[in-house]
Amino acid sequence: MRKFFILLAALGLVAAACGGDSGAGSCESIADDAIDVIQEVIDEMDSLSLEEIAAMEEEPAVLQDMEKRADELQAQADELGCTDAEMETLLNARAGNLTADGMFGELLVDELQSGGFFE
Repeated sequence: MRKFFILLAALGLVAAACGGDSGAGSCESIADDAIDVIQEVIDEMDSLSLEEIAAMEEEPAVLQDMEKRADELQAQADELGCTDAEMETLLNARAGNLTADGMFGELLVDELQSGGFFE
């Protein structure tokens, strides 16, 4: 179980750094999209019971989608010249917008809000 949460958190950080909508035109919009992606993952994981998560034998579809979206926005961030430092600042400013209703989501939100991105 712990290993699964670590995977979720790591993928969340990757997606937050660069994931989201393929129509992003600025570093700010990429950060907005990244927060949306993280929120989708939190919402999906919060909808699952502990038993459902423990029974998973493969990565949930929401994480697979997040990885694809992260790759798309990483390319856009590179094209726009968004630096890691700039993205870190933008994402940390938006971390307070994340919400959760369940234990896994709350753990991830707490980590991102207290530790920030790229930590």
